[in-house]
Amino acid sequence: MEIEIFLKILLSTVLGGIIGLEREISQKGAGLRTNILVAVGSTLFTILSFKLAELSKGADPIRVAAQIVIGIGILGAGAIIRARFSTQGLTTAASIWVTSAIGISVGIGYYLISFIVTMFVVLIIVALNYISSFLESHEHWYAYVISTEDRASVLIEVKKIIRELGLKYIDARLRKVEEGYEIEIALNTSSTKNQGFIEKVMQVPDVKEIASEHL
Repeated sequence: MEIEIFLKILLSTVLGGIIGLEREISQKGAGLRTNILVAVGSTLFTILSFKLAELSKGADPIRVAAQIVIGIGILGAGAIIRARFSTQGLTTAASIWVTSAIGISVGIGYYLISFIVTMFVVLIIVALNYISSFLESHEHWYAYVISTEDRASVLIEVKKIIRELGLKYIDARLRKVEEGYEIEIALNTSSTKNQGFIEKVMQVPDVKEIASEHL
């Protein structure tokens, strides 16, 4: 019996490590160690839940699995970072969530489906990374923060430049700060037009600084 538990832990370590290795290669926050620990922990909790249910007749082993899902949800939420114009870490949080599900699956005894899902998850992540890289080679989303003197009309001139360059934008916001105004805006543009936009904006009177971020 203990050998079976050991083999389950070993399998969850390998499967969690496969997903974690891809995250590590991609230089994401939740890498090899995190995914292995999540998989092993989920497997062990699942095994213990059934063992405790056997010792305490009438106990529901499903309740422990439900608590695992809640705990992983909290852990995944910690991996999500809210930036000015985007939310980062959603894929990392989702990978933690899936790794936990694989660990539970191993703990129950669904070894083949656990392996297949692991391979499928890695295939999806890798394939979508290539697709995203291909799409980003043409156009990108850039976020800008434009600092200006005490003149809100700069936003009108910025929008005029956007129309001249034929760009698409979202979420243009103007806010008052101590030194004047800050304009926050996101554009869908190429690298060349991005540079042209920055140069034209810096020529607008009263613009002090422009900071850009690739989303």
